[in-house]
Amino acid sequence: MLIVCLIATLLGLSSCSKDFDSNAPYKDVTIVYGILNPDDQDHYIKIYKGFLTPDNAYEAAKEYDSLYYFDQIDVVLEEYMNNRLTASYPLEMTTDIPRELEGDFAAPEQLLYHFSAELNPDATYKLVITNRETGRVVTAETDVIGNFYLRAPSDNTLQVGIHSTQNVDVKFATPKHAKSYEVFQTFYYIERNRTTQEEVRKSIRRKLNSSVTRDGLTEQSCSYVPANLLTVIANRVPEDPNLDRYISVDSALCFEVWVVNEPIYNYVANNTISGSVVLDRLAYTNLQCADDSRVAGVLGSRRCVKGWHGITTASQNELVNGDLTRKLNFHYDYEYLELEH
Repeated sequence: MLIVCLIATLLGLSSCSKDFDSNAPYKDVTIVYGILNPDDQDHYIKIYKGFLTPDNAYEAAKEYDSLYYFDQIDVVLEEYMNNRLTASYPLEMTTDIPRELEGDFAAPEQLLYHFSAELNPDATYKLVITNRETGRVVTAETDVIGNFYLRAPSDNTLQVGIHSTQNVDVKFATPKHAKSYEVFQTFYYIERNRTTQEEVRKSIRRKLNSSVTRDGLTEQSCSYVPANLLTVIANRVPEDPNLDRYISVDSALCFEVWVVNEPIYNYVANNTISGSVVLDRLAYTNLQCADDSRVAGVLGSRRCVKGWHGITTASQNELVNGDLTRKLNFHYDYEYLELEH
């Protein structure tokens, strides 16, 4: 049995199995994790390999030579329109990952493959990985998420309430190639130390939709109870008499809708949440190799739309003086503007 150790997977898992056959012959197993976002100009794809070792798998996984192909492979992303090749983007190796890049790809000592391009939602993209030494070719195809926007709360809604106990909808346009979605709400506030006057911007994020059906993206709205945010704030913000907390004037609330396409949805829905992948049990991958089935991972697309809003006066009253949060020293947004900075 060949065990593939996933050091930085899409799901952010880091453990790996020690159960392997040390007498089995080495086989080249290509693992790919790539999520293309049309809103990005710079794109990063993780490409590495499975391995067998008679030593400790945890220690072997730390060795670059055990994980990476380096310049042994040529990597190209091809763009197709109506089955016609319209562009080709060679990928280059890099360990220079932007600090603002989120997720496991931004962790130290990562070797990724990078290219810069403006992606076309009407195109299909094909990743081609060619091993220079063996001639083995691995491919994967995906479409990319189209444009979309928030219908409610819209950009014209300057302030949003967080004290109502009645259901409210987040509504959005369904983008092209969308399969499933997640909706988040983030509350931002400013924490000010009374002694030092030092200020720190903090946030509390919560998911608004509980689950997505396996039928994919059939809805264009998500219902939630605004007042539940007050309970979340009360549970996550500790009492501290030395801290004053201020509501941001026009950016206290952010709504995010994240959408993924079918390959990403299928990968997350069908693969066991585990730190390792056993190839003969792998439930889903859209990688292909004409010579064998020794491939794992996924190439797909995701996209996000965000909306920023202030908080209504009535909701600020509840946050500042309500039973749940009045001991947390929250202040109205206008009080922050009156401070001397």
